[in-house]
Amino acid sequence: MYMLKKILKDYVLGRCGVYSFLLVLLGISIYVFGVILSIWDKNVSCVLFDVSVPLVLIFGALFVFDVFVLRNLLIKGKEIRTDSIAGKSVLVGMTAYDDEDCIGDAVSDFIKEPNVKRVVVIDNNSADKTGERARDAGAIVVTERKQGYGYACMRALKEASETGDIIVLVEGDKTFSADDLKKLLPYLENCDMVIGTRTTKELNEPDSQMDWLMVLGNVFVAKLLQIRFWGIRFTDMGCTYRVMRKEGYERIKNKLNVGGMHFLPHMLIQSIKSGLKIIEVPITFKKRAGKSKGVGSRKLRAGFVGIRMIFSILFS
Repeated sequence: MYMLKKILKDYVLGRCGVYSFLLVLLGISIYVFGVILSIWDKNVSCVLFDVSVPLVLIFGALFVFDVFVLRNLLIKGKEIRTDSIAGKSVLVGMTAYDDEDCIGDAVSDFIKEPNVKRVVVIDNNSADKTGERARDAGAIVVTERKQGYGYACMRALKEASETGDIIVLVEGDKTFSADDLKKLLPYLENCDMVIGTRTTKELNEPDSQMDWLMVLGNVFVAKLLQIRFWGIRFTDMGCTYRVMRKEGYERIKNKLNVGGMHFLPHMLIQSIKSGLKIIEVPITFKKRAGKSKGVGSRKLRAGFVGIRMIFSILFS
């Protein structure tokens, strides 16, 4: 019985739910296409109905089985944790790549926070004066030679953990505000990691990169991760802003190995698998200063990154 539970928990639980969910969406799409096609060809539409209805019913039942049966059998609830962060040192790891126009202001914004001990900027091979501007603003600058967003994030976490009890991960493009630390940090008394979400419209500047398509894409991918690990609420899969306890980072640091733009769900998956408690909190999100080196307004690139994120969720 023990081995059966272990197999179900390691290889079936979550995967069954998220695969079933996607197949239900496929069935619904086939049905809708059949309805539209029935205007011209009723015979073909009937075939599509015959395919879509069993697809929805069978995999809908499997989804319910995963979420409401398997999880109740295999997952035990966790006690509420209360662990004060009073007196803990906060160190910010800030990623940067060709951000000379904004890195100084971003560093200054976080340095002025009374809880922040130090800001370390990870210069990911910038060709401009990003490193110089960051030093002038009071940051320690470390160069990460491996090119890639994920590599910069991993280096930021590593550098911040060496002298900080609490690690803050942000980007140096001025989209994130140090003022949000006041609402993120208190939740660490009850969990290991707090991640920001940029999908709350009331907290977004109207000209930020989070337009309706970016919000929809991030929410969709986030909900796939939520289904995979039912019980944790996710509404944003591309938000870098997150704070975590050093001891939580120590439990996942050797499991982080994705150097690309799909690093963020990878980090969350490894954290959940390692038993970390995670809470999501709405944050303010501003217009980016300078030119975006991530997905930004490039919808095609954003789509490819989203697909890689989905593959991480499905097969990790």
